[in-house]
Amino acid sequence: MNIRMTPVPHGAATGVTALGIAFGLALAPMSAQSAEAAFPSVSGEVGFEVQNDFNFESEDPNAEQNELGMVIEPVINLNLSRNVFVTTGMTLEAVRDPGPQEDRVFQDHGIFVDTLTLNYEQDDFAVYAGKFGPNFSIGYDAAPGIYGSDLLGDDVELAEFIGAGGSLGLGETGLGNLALSGSVFFLDRTFLSESFITNRGRTNLAAGGAGNTEVPESFAIALDGEAVPGMDGLRFHTAFARMGVNNADTEYRATAGADWAIAVDDDLTLTPLAEYVRFWNAGGNGAESRNYMTLSLLAETGPWNVAIAFTGKDVDVDNANGSTFDHQTQISAGYAFANGFTLDVGYKNATAANQTTQTLGALVTYAVAF
Repeated sequence: MNIRMTPVPHGAATGVTALGIAFGLALAPMSAQSAEAAFPSVSGEVGFEVQNDFNFESEDPNAEQNELGMVIEPVINLNLSRNVFVTTGMTLEAVRDPGPQEDRVFQDHGIFVDTLTLNYEQDDFAVYAGKFGPNFSIGYDAAPGIYGSDLLGDDVELAEFIGAGGSLGLGETGLGNLALSGSVFFLDRTFLSESFITNRGRTNLAAGGAGNTEVPESFAIALDGEAVPGMDGLRFHTAFARMGVNNADTEYRATAGADWAIAVDDDLTLTPLAEYVRFWNAGGNGAESRNYMTLSLLAETGPWNVAIAFTGKDVDVDNANGSTFDHQTQISAGYAFANGFTLDVGYKNATAANQTTQTLGALVTYAVAF
């Protein structure tokens, strides 16, 4: 079981990502524009997580296991000037799946570079080049709870691509504060695709997959909006991606989603989220289409949060006997301590390949900025 970075419900994910840039340069908390006037300078943040997942009951006996692991994500900015900076993002996590019925305690962890970009920002304009995660979905990052983004993170998230991109703020409109972003890329097959301590292996062209081409044949474009007039707390996102596949059919993806932080009163905020994602020619298979639907609700009062999330994945293959439907439901609750630590506990019921697994988990997070 992969232990993945789970966004803390009380804040945005760390790092300068394409999605962060698209929502406005102010959402990139470690950009050169926020650095001190003296250059060069260094700023950043390190996120820490410790998570335990206990698969206590499964229709697949091999899936019954317990895993205790950690995720450490340092993001470092070398600020060369007020407008130019280099971002390096790394991840330390379990880089191999456990074997059948294998219990693990901080095993098979490796560290790899997930982001390495040269960035330029000026007012509402930004460009970047290097290794990054293209702006496509919000659900994999924003679905709340310990497990809210699991299914999307495995399938929908675009990560570890090499190329270039940028964003342009369109300013205040009748639909809110809008930003248009785009990028061109292909899958990282350099030494940066490997991991250290435990080596996950180097990506190669023969492995195939979406975006894995000899030259940049893939692109993504997205429109993001927030500060919608009369709908405080609403943000929306729509995107389209063309994913080149080596010696196979081109995959296409489209998504539309939104979440809305609704202040019920001074103490209670409810944030519903909905996102739909569609794949055509999934993974280069011209006969396969996929549909993903994520629905969630986050309730926050003071330091407490409660999250419910559901994701369904429908896979349809032409000339096959029907379609498959994987799905998962999670419920979790958490508390944010005054010292910066958060503690969440949760339950997940996940069905894949017609086999259901039940999981209990606990997650502790902490972040340090510098």
